[in-house]
Amino acid sequence: MDEIKELNEGEKEAVMDQKEKEAVSMTEEARTGKFSELEKRLDGMLDEHTERQQYIFRENRITKAVIYVLLAAGGIVSVVYFYFLLLCIGMLVYSDQFYAEAITGAAVMILMIVLNIYLVIRLVKQAKFNQRYEKYFNSLRFKNIEIMEDLAVYAGVKKNQVIRDLKRAVKLKLIPQGHFGTEEAIFIVSDFSFEKYKEKQGVYDRYYNRQIEDRRRMEERPEELEEILAKGKEYVAKIHTSNDIIKDKIISEKLDRMEKVVSMIFYEVDINPSKADRLGRFMSYYLPTTEKLLETYISADEKQVQGETIEYTKKEIESILDKIIDSFENLLDQFYQEQATDVITEIFAMETIMKQEGLIS
Repeated sequence: MDEIKELNEGEKEAVMDQKEKEAVSMTEEARTGKFSELEKRLDGMLDEHTERQQYIFRENRITKAVIYVLLAAGGIVSVVYFYFLLLCIGMLVYSDQFYAEAITGAAVMILMIVLNIYLVIRLVKQAKFNQRYEKYFNSLRFKNIEIMEDLAVYAGVKKNQVIRDLKRAVKLKLIPQGHFGTEEAIFIVSDFSFEKYKEKQGVYDRYYNRQIEDRRRMEERPEELEEILAKGKEYVAKIHTSNDIIKDKIISEKLDRMEKVVSMIFYEVDINPSKADRLGRFMSYYLPTTEKLLETYISADEKQVQGETIEYTKKEIESILDKIIDSFENLLDQFYQEQATDVITEIFAMETIMKQEGLIS
């Protein structure tokens, strides 16, 4: 909580007490269905979004839809070609009169089948790339620099595959200003950050190599961190289950977005345990309130008679979900901003030491 950093111990306790009271009060409002009051409080709690230039872009949804349509069409066409190939083979076996035509037809059908299979394979690879890229997008959209091994762990693929995919994304202008660091150990999303990296490349490389070594040594998590991550998995699972139950497409899209952001928050805490102490309000208020709101929505949605009160409740919850998701994204953005500040501080300190040791001029 940034506003607490500059306070003395007594003031900190007073602020923390006030925040606990706010959390309890808002949880009670969610429980009793006072959604208008809850929405006002959320408006007051939300931090302003930091204006960030966009360096990474989503794959066009229409393009992805076209790929799946072409895949289905390719499968159907392959079946048709195979059917005509069987007819040509039948003519070869049972008819001497159309032998030449049958040979020509069979050759053409085989060629078309091979060509169609090649195109289908290309489409399948593109569809798989789109699925992997969506994960890269979720991880990189708030960041300036990312360690490749961290991105590979998050996406659930091998590091070499991530490198190939990011090179492709740069070529496709999905990440138009993307660059790799030394030995492709890190990925830099913008020209501005890359210029900063090149100015002190040796210092940056040493810093990130140390980070990578620390990741590899981190074999066991502290028990407290394990509990936080386990609780996080429970909340992610609840959001996912609620999404499966709720049929409304708009709500479903919101919950898809929420699940990704919450997963990213706990992933960042996993690889940077020092961030765990920033999860106080997130764990004690936001997630329990979200769970309660989703339960209320599901209960209202299951009513056989949808009166005005129920419809009003559902619309209020739908509106509040946007604000909660914004809060989650603000927290994630704060993580990345703090990380960027820590990197700059550590690199400055490392540069000073290297100058003292005569390693750089």
